[in-house]
Amino acid sequence: MRLYVDSADRAAIQRALSTGYAAGVTTNPTLLRRAGLRRGDLPALVRTAADAGAEEIHLQVLAPGVEGMISDGRWLQELDPARVVVKVPATLDGYAAASRLAAAGVRVTVTAVYVPRQLLLAEAVSARYAAVYMSRMRDAGQDALAVIAAMLQVTRAQQMELRLLVASVRTPEDVEALAALGAPCATLPLDLFLALPDVPDTEDASRVFEEDGADL
Repeated sequence: MRLYVDSADRAAIQRALSTGYAAGVTTNPTLLRRAGLRRGDLPALVRTAADAGAEEIHLQVLAPGVEGMISDGRWLQELDPARVVVKVPATLDGYAAASRLAAAGVRVTVTAVYVPRQLLLAEAVSARYAAVYMSRMRDAGQDALAVIAAMLQVTRAQQMELRLLVASVRTPEDVEALAALGAPCATLPLDLFLALPDVPDTEDASRVFEEDGADL
């Protein structure tokens, strides 16, 4: 399962990518606002992520409407054609924009996906990824793992090239459950991303190894 850090904070992105187990970065307008960034800061953000070793950088369109999303998508992709994946919302306008962007060679993630049928639409417009909000489903009273399992079954049954990218993940146990389901990708906030190696038994064993190693 490929892991991404979900952040627009440059220091957080650098820290996550320094671990060696990050495939890249995902962000969205809400994270940009929280980090105090604006549209003009995106080129520097992309450079930071690329220099830190990100394989992919998922950036979301900021403008509304089909034409606005297409214009934004083309601009975002040009910031780093080898790494940038353009995120568009799973709305009527978003699918129309995604279709045209994909036809122009732009890699697309359809985001804010909550039900399996949205995957059919994302695949139809040639999106590469569909971003699913796990904990938001739970907050709404849904069995998030069951919904995600159904989505994964749809991708397999339909032999889709589309990959599920699970966002809004809150615990290490969630990561393990997603891996057991066969989820191909997940994006995590920095604190969770850094907490994944923390296993008490491993820490105890490592401490003993260090003590014994010091005497060799």
